[in-house]
Amino acid sequence: MLKNRLLLGIAVIVGILAACTKPEVYDENAQFEIDETIIKDWATAKKVTLVKDTSGLYYKIDTLGTGADDRNATDTLTVEYEGRLMTDSVFSKATADNPFKFIRESVMPGWRIGLSLIKPGGRIELLVPSKLAYRNYPTPGVPANSVLHFVIDYKKVAKKVDK
Repeated sequence: MLKNRLLLGIAVIVGILAACTKPEVYDENAQFEIDETIIKDWATAKKVTLVKDTSGLYYKIDTLGTGADDRNATDTLTVEYEGRLMTDSVFSKATADNPFKFIRESVMPGWRIGLSLIKPGGRIELLVPSKLAYRNYPTPGVPANSVLHFVIDYKKVAKKVDK
């Protein structure tokens, strides 16, 4: 009985001490430097030439696309894509049978920036540093501070119709 109380007391103390530890401070600039090294190393290993946007997004346009590019923030875009971690494991994808439809302003900054570089019918490869993706917040299948690799086929844009 005394042994159980002692173990319980130790467990409570450890729990309190663990709750009192100072959380790690997120340093966006330091993390971006880490992300940039990861992206550059990946590009070198894959022998891929990427362009760096002023935001820090790395990309390669495979096909520019055609047609009018008069989309705005409230239009619905349709894409097919594959999202990979830098380990090459797929964490998300949308196919022709099940495309991803979204309002442009509702997606991560890396996608907004990347999709503004191409038109419907275009294809772009994005290497998204964590500050333009999910930052230091883990999401299902994606650890915190992850650099993300997307290949996106931009299919079409549907203009919002005001009623």
